[in-house]
Amino acid sequence: MKKAILLILNVLCIVQANAQGQFTIEVPNVVATGERFRLVFTATDLPHDTFNPPGIEGFLILAGPTTSTINRMEYINGRRTQSRSVSYTYILEAREKGKFTIGEASIISDNVTYRTQPIIVEVIQGTLGTVKPEQEDNAPAGTNVSDQDVFLKLSVNKRKVVKGEPLTATLRLYTRVNVAGAEDIRFPTFNGFWSQEVYAPQQIEWQRENVGGEIYQVATLRSYVLLPQQIGEIRIDPSEIVCVIQVRNTRRGRSLLDEFFDTYQTVRKRVVAPAVTVRVNDLPAGAPASFTGAVGKFSFRTSMSKDSIRAHDAVSMFVTITGEGNINLLEAPRVQFPPDFEVYDARVTDNSKSTGGTFSGSKTFEFPVIPRNHGEFTIEPVIFSYYDIEAGQYRTLRSSPLVIKVEKSTETTSQGVSFAPGTNRRNVESLGQDIRYIQAGMPSWRTKGKYFTGSWSYFILLFSIFSLTGGLYLLLEKRRVHRNDVVRVRYSKANKVARTRLRSAGMLLKQKLFEGYYEELHRALWGYIADKLALSQADCSRERVEEMLVRLNVDEDLIKDYTGLIESCEFARYAPDPGQLEKERIFEKAVTVISKMEQALK
Repeated sequence: MKKAILLILNVLCIVQANAQGQFTIEVPNVVATGERFRLVFTATDLPHDTFNPPGIEGFLILAGPTTSTINRMEYINGRRTQSRSVSYTYILEAREKGKFTIGEASIISDNVTYRTQPIIVEVIQGTLGTVKPEQEDNAPAGTNVSDQDVFLKLSVNKRKVVKGEPLTATLRLYTRVNVAGAEDIRFPTFNGFWSQEVYAPQQIEWQRENVGGEIYQVATLRSYVLLPQQIGEIRIDPSEIVCVIQVRNTRRGRSLLDEFFDTYQTVRKRVVAPAVTVRVNDLPAGAPASFTGAVGKFSFRTSMSKDSIRAHDAVSMFVTITGEGNINLLEAPRVQFPPDFEVYDARVTDNSKSTGGTFSGSKTFEFPVIPRNHGEFTIEPVIFSYYDIEAGQYRTLRSSPLVIKVEKSTETTSQGVSFAPGTNRRNVESLGQDIRYIQAGMPSWRTKGKYFTGSWSYFILLFSIFSLTGGLYLLLEKRRVHRNDVVRVRYSKANKVARTRLRSAGMLLKQKLFEGYYEELHRALWGYIADKLALSQADCSRERVEEMLVRLNVDEDLIKDYTGLIESCEFARYAPDPGQLEKERIFEKAVTVISKMEQALK
């Protein structure tokens, strides 16, 4: 018996481990001729000995398969989880245009064979503009980003529908440059539609796509399921987004280091998705009387919570509608109850969800009723009608009649008359003084004590509190405005910050820490001029500084001394040691130049 129990536990452990394991494939679905890419097979939590490689045709295998193993261990709420992944990587190169199939690969783990599905990779003619957003090496130089480099598109799967027919709207971003972020996003508004957001990723996932013979990286930003609520030409307003793009700017500067290093510039480009128009036709004439707006394909059933009860006891009738379409907007069907039934408002249980561009599932309407008399009652069949989109016609469904047997209630009054449980019947009682007369005449008032409220002291105290509150508010508001003015704060503290850094540089010079000395001196010079001119780190360049100082009518010799000193600090970190006297001369010149610049910029 113990052996059998251990065998069952081992089998359950194996099943659990296999349930958590997976064997996946990762490869771009579109590549360009001459492009090198990776084909990766990953086995997660599937211990195995052999890997059966796939059949690869139409691609040149440059390397692989190379094996790599990753072990992960996590502690969450005191519970340890461990996983192990084994990856097999190929480096392939596309040679010819066309669509090529990468066959299935397989592994055997615990006597179970795991296979990947064959996948088709499309190869198009190589283009110079092909670039991944996560890569920067092939990004176009300069700051001119065209409308073909990045654009936004709102697509709908149907342009012509009937009222109440579901359709899907998807907002996608297409790019072939390095999009680092997004700002000022305005998503579409769907006036005339009932809309539900079905996809809103927390982190954007990029996928390759062939657009007009060129490879773009495509990200789905939002996806919606729409239900048109009015007829005619309904216009979906444009969507907008400001893309933050990083482009490489290769330039020839004055420094020798500029020959070896490229700079990257942030460019903001507003892209707009054009408006989309959907034609919504009215439903055909001749709708049945039981039609309440259901569009799609449905079935329904009715049932009772009990077949037999006693009078004055509660019972529920359930009408469950199942199918796909605008099920989430369905109204309760009309149910004809016997006149001896006391009917309450229906309770709705919605178990529908959005799948495949529509809504599917079930919706249950519960009708609570209380029979007030005994006997055998028949609830008439429920009639439900809907418009079948595929057939293009109305369909009517009819349920079977429901029979319920109601027995006499056991609760009676002293005279033997039945009554509903919970009712409290009482005879009229005369209390003798149930009505009191209204007093006639004017009342007499007299003063009793004094109150602080309304006195002079009260109003003086109240005025003092309001004055103090107002003064404190104005003081705090002034301090808040001052703190929020970042440019002004940087401008006013620039000289103080620079002198603090100069003191640090002087201490490093005395300690003969020359590398830190030049770095701190360099930071003092750049930091001072950036604070004074309100420049960000990305905009700090000698050309930009010179241009702004010339516009501020600063002396040209002072400008040359300042930029020359910055260049001297940059060279000094890589040049041979110039000697102690030269270091002290540079330090004194930095103090002098910053002082002169402070006077010039006042």
